[in-house]
Amino acid sequence: MTADEKNGAALRGAQRRDVYLTGFGKFGDIVHNPTTFIVEEVAQDANVTEALVLEVSADGSLDMLAPLRLKAEERGRPCIFLHLGVAASAKQFRLERVGYNLADFRIPDERGWVAKEQIIDQDEKDALETALPLDDMLKTLQENTELVGISTDPGRYICNYVYFHSLQWVKKQLAEAADDEHHALFVHVPPFDVIPQDAQVAFVREVIAFVANL
Repeated sequence: MTADEKNGAALRGAQRRDVYLTGFGKFGDIVHNPTTFIVEEVAQDANVTEALVLEVSADGSLDMLAPLRLKAEERGRPCIFLHLGVAASAKQFRLERVGYNLADFRIPDERGWVAKEQIIDQDEKDALETALPLDDMLKTLQENTELVGISTDPGRYICNYVYFHSLQWVKKQLAEAADDEHHALFVHVPPFDVIPQDAQVAFVREVIAFVANL
């Protein structure tokens, strides 16, 4: 282990909460997904526990997330699953408050599945909400940019599909271990021609710093 790796490990051990960061790869007309580049740029930051670029498919994304969730359970530390996705029409960053128990795809996912008004889990509520203090987070983030808001509509495509499953995983940890120290959050980002890559990377680093020390 190099000196930088040792220092990074020490800092991760000192922070309040482990951060599992994900972005997405290509889908539809989005060949170069902004979140791929953001995740790759911050992956080695000291306060990022693990970083991963997910396949934009229902099955593929969950298969890739499974080892991270197992790691989080084995480590037994407070954690957050922080998911990033691009919203092609967005003009600002969006902190998503809610994940919905519904898959309704406008286009096929990367494995060809086109869900139409399909309930994700028949035994779950219609929607799950993050327990993070989004209003406080918004105020903090707005100190450096006005281009951020809170949303209650993550769509019903893979972004929502992943978010709903992560919120459900958080709920499961609370039910099984009375552990309320796990969280999930989805952040939608705009294209780089709306907000440049360096500004988006800086914003995501602010989000990570906030959630890592809650």
